[in-house]
Amino acid sequence: MKHFKEKKILQYAAVFVMVSLIYVMWRLMLPNEKGIRIFMGVLIAGEAVFDLIMLKQKKLTADVLVASIIFAGFVMRIGYMLYTPAAVRSHDMWEFEKDGYGHAGYILTLIEDKMLPQTNTRQYYQQPFFYILCALVSAPINSFLGGTGGHDPEMIVDTGKIISSAASCIVLLMTDTFCKELDLKGKYRAAAVGFVAFCPAFYLSERITPDMLCTLLMTIALVYTLRWYRSPDWKNTVILAFTYGLGVMTKLSIGSLALFTAGVFAWKFFGSVKEKKFGPYIPKFIVFALISLPLGLWYSVRNYRRFDQPFGYVLEIPSDHALYTGDHSFFQRIILPDIPNFVTEPYAEVFDDYNLWTYMVKSSLFGEFKFDVPSIIPMSLMLAAIALAVPAVTGVVKGAFRIKENTEQFLVSAAVLVFMASIVYFYIKYPNGCSMDFRYMTFIVAPAAVLAGKYCAENGKKWIGTLYTAAVPVYALFSVLMYTMIR
Repeated sequence: MKHFKEKKILQYAAVFVMVSLIYVMWRLMLPNEKGIRIFMGVLIAGEAVFDLIMLKQKKLTADVLVASIIFAGFVMRIGYMLYTPAAVRSHDMWEFEKDGYGHAGYILTLIEDKMLPQTNTRQYYQQPFFYILCALVSAPINSFLGGTGGHDPEMIVDTGKIISSAASCIVLLMTDTFCKELDLKGKYRAAAVGFVAFCPAFYLSERITPDMLCTLLMTIALVYTLRWYRSPDWKNTVILAFTYGLGVMTKLSIGSLALFTAGVFAWKFFGSVKEKKFGPYIPKFIVFALISLPLGLWYSVRNYRRFDQPFGYVLEIPSDHALYTGDHSFFQRIILPDIPNFVTEPYAEVFDDYNLWTYMVKSSLFGEFKFDVPSIIPMSLMLAAIALAVPAVTGVVKGAFRIKENTEQFLVSAAVLVFMASIVYFYIKYPNGCSMDFRYMTFIVAPAAVLAGKYCAENGKKWIGTLYTAAVPVYALFSVLMYTMIR
């Protein structure tokens, strides 16, 4: 087991190196966007042909199929990262200058001044870990590239996409780890990995924002919370402490998942009190707090002292802004999906949509953007996503009732439900169109996909198993078509 975990760490490090090298090669050659998209399509078509040959030869095992799916998922992630400039389909980038006060300016400030922003204006209030990593990666790469855009502020910022792309790829690898943690095998393991591999939210999150890095750290936190539940040793405790510390230093939203882990800590502790074996837990909890709290909260303390910025501060949008949705009723916004909205328009309408669940599905596929592709492609992709939502929601809900039969399955369901409760609360507190964007929720895809697989594996003779295994290839096909055709 130790050798297996060390091998996994080396794999994750290799992914980061691979993404960095591919990005540098792209910068040196600068192929056009259309060429990259064609190459993506050729690679995935070649992989599909390989799988068909293996199937015909009866050599297409679950391991081979999952490896092929992961390869295709990497192609889509890295390809989208390469052909999409930092300024295209971005959020809050603002000007590409040190005092631009957006994500771009944050990175440029770190590189040029070698210090954190000295104000909390606009995006400069954000936690710093993602931006620090971007600066640490971007500075040496652009110094090496020199004349090939190495002094262009936009290209300096663009290099930060390496962090988001590598994080997205590692989450895909960790989806298979989730499958192993919950003992999910065979075709439903492949379906779960396929769901995550071709979910467009993972491509769209490869922009200059902390969202994808936060998704990775939340995924690590969930995996190690499961491992800590099974084995509450020092190793798992320390890894969790650093994960949450770095996670909060990336985005405060990971705090909602920390509530779930705290619940697992309490569950194990009070169980040990009954058995009078609680002694070993106390020093572990103390060390966890000593690591995670200073690491996660130092920037918030700094900004409180410097700018009187409240803890948990979010840049608020006024109620007279076009994004405000609070003029719609609670029922319209929260209770049920807006089904007619799916039919009338596949893309999210940032200034008009108000229903959380409908907007979630749309933005998981297209973000807050519209694309010039034949309408049958986004509509088919959305129908496949709706079909996949059925086993995903069923798996999460059913898992929440399996506390005795399968505790790990229950814990994963509980994590998803706690996180989604925080999303609903956030939207109620901040009723704005952008509060519904799926980029804040990408974490749920991997655990929900695996829980869907677990439920289908246990109820494979029912229609829901057929729906899951049939919908994933359709979802994959139209996801590939969509994101190799956009302009």
